[in-house]
Amino acid sequence: MTTAPPRPPAGISIAGTGSYLPERRLDLTAEAARHPDADAERIRATGYRTIAAEESLYPGDMALVAAERALAAAETEPKDIDLIAVTAIHRHGHQRLWSPASWLQSRLGATRALPFTVAQGCNAQLLVLDLAADLLSAEGRRTALIVATDRFAASGFDRFTADYGIVYGDGAAAAVLTADTPTTGQAPGWRVLTTHSVSDPELEGLHRLDEPAPETRALFGAEHDVRAAKKRYLAAHGTDSLREATRRAVREIREVLLPHGTDPAPRHVVYPNLGLPLLQENYFPEFPGGADRSLWDFGATVGHLGSGDQIAGLDHLEHHHTFDTGDRVLLLGAGAGFTWTGVLLERR
Repeated sequence: MTTAPPRPPAGISIAGTGSYLPERRLDLTAEAARHPDADAERIRATGYRTIAAEESLYPGDMALVAAERALAAAETEPKDIDLIAVTAIHRHGHQRLWSPASWLQSRLGATRALPFTVAQGCNAQLLVLDLAADLLSAEGRRTALIVATDRFAASGFDRFTADYGIVYGDGAAAAVLTADTPTTGQAPGWRVLTTHSVSDPELEGLHRLDEPAPETRALFGAEHDVRAAKKRYLAAHGTDSLREATRRAVREIREVLLPHGTDPAPRHVVYPNLGLPLLQENYFPEFPGGADRSLWDFGATVGHLGSGDQIAGLDHLEHHHTFDTGDRVLLLGAGAGFTWTGVLLERR
């Protein structure tokens, strides 16, 4: 396991957030009943109540809506964006070589931005946020737009059975990041106090076939069977390997981001929207307040949004809670590879 050095006050802020979550919700109990008994039991055990399911918009379309909402919240014009990063874990609906970030740049009219499309599992959006201080340190680069977007509906990926303990939801989440200046220090938003990332590349095999395979039509279905790859890996390396690595990584992030424990404690910890048993076993015990400070009540209604859980959760907080200057929120991400990232925010 390797760690990135903890970052001091990063000199960046989240100036605005936006999200797109489809109104359509799939009832988990009803969906479970449509599966064989063994799968139905596993689906119900995840603890979700409903799952967000998009019927018409593709990931790029959802990303555009979320991005426009984030820019409006940040009172930022597209022409002022210097960097655009789009993250996803699933297909975008177009050819493999197509660039979602460049498409979003074109649709927004962000002509001077540098576009990046990032595929680093479900932690990709927070990894980009972790690097944002460096990305915005160059002279003339002050603003970044980071967007996570995924749609699993009507695809070869069965959102209910493809993975262990997780059901996947559709949606997009965006954040506008700004380099702090004397004139922006008191603007509304969230100051990034500290970020910390942990990597354990020994776990990359959780999402890999034993051997490379030639491109065939049959392989398309195998690529979407996350559970089969995990089963092979855990059979070879033991079922405790992922749990122990996760607890170590999350504990390290807690110690770096909250060196003084609960003084002051974050009002909320925005975890990945994994199934409730996974959160109870691997995440809640490591942070003050555990489930009480989590957004599980929100996550249980939308499902796991790929790399968008944390920013979608922060956007949810913006619309449903009030904050005072100095209040803190902690974002925690995890993704294939394996990586974990923590981001400690303070209300400006």
